[in-house]
Amino acid sequence: MSKIESVILGMFFGFVPVLFCVAAAGFTNVVFLEEKGIAYWALGGLCVGLIIDVMFVKSWVNRAYQMNSKILAALYIFYSIGVLGFCMGIPILEFPLGMAAGAYAARKMYHTKAGPEEFERSVKKMSIFAAGVMVLICCLITLWAIAGQMIGYRVDTPLLSFTFTVPIFFAVVFTGGLALVLLQYWLTRISAKLAFKLSR
Repeated sequence: MSKIESVILGMFFGFVPVLFCVAAAGFTNVVFLEEKGIAYWALGGLCVGLIIDVMFVKSWVNRAYQMNSKILAALYIFYSIGVLGFCMGIPILEFPLGMAAGAYAARKMYHTKAGPEEFERSVKKMSIFAAGVMVLICCLITLWAIAGQMIGYRVDTPLLSFTFTVPIFFAVVFTGGLALVLLQYWLTRISAKLAFKLSR
């Protein structure tokens, strides 16, 4: 494993405890202390996350390509929901996540010296998984839009003017969601094949 690869994997695994601990500390503070001293709680969560990193990240990186696929899937979903919130409901950062997952699948196949058939199965499985998570994200965005009363919202621009009726809303959701899911699938496949090619 190259040094750059180790750093990237370390960042991927290392951010999870930090983000989780900071979010958990902030949530606990808001629920039980009504935001009193929230900065200190967030700092405490950050310190706990960093301590976990120091203790475990190196071993996680060393076992990155032998790690249980269910754990990796949970981490992917964790990041997916996190970046969705960070981007205010716009799934633009989902595509880099899918591409990173494709590159991971390719590197895993390279390190395990997999044959062409096994590589193709792994890439297909990873691409379907990334596309499936995009379906979940699209469902969350749809619920978010409904809760935000998007249905009935009036759009007025110099080029276009219409109201989001129920048929129009779901037509946009279906066509837009389908385009996002297909794009995620193909980007994941392309990144995997490119990463495997560069590894050889």
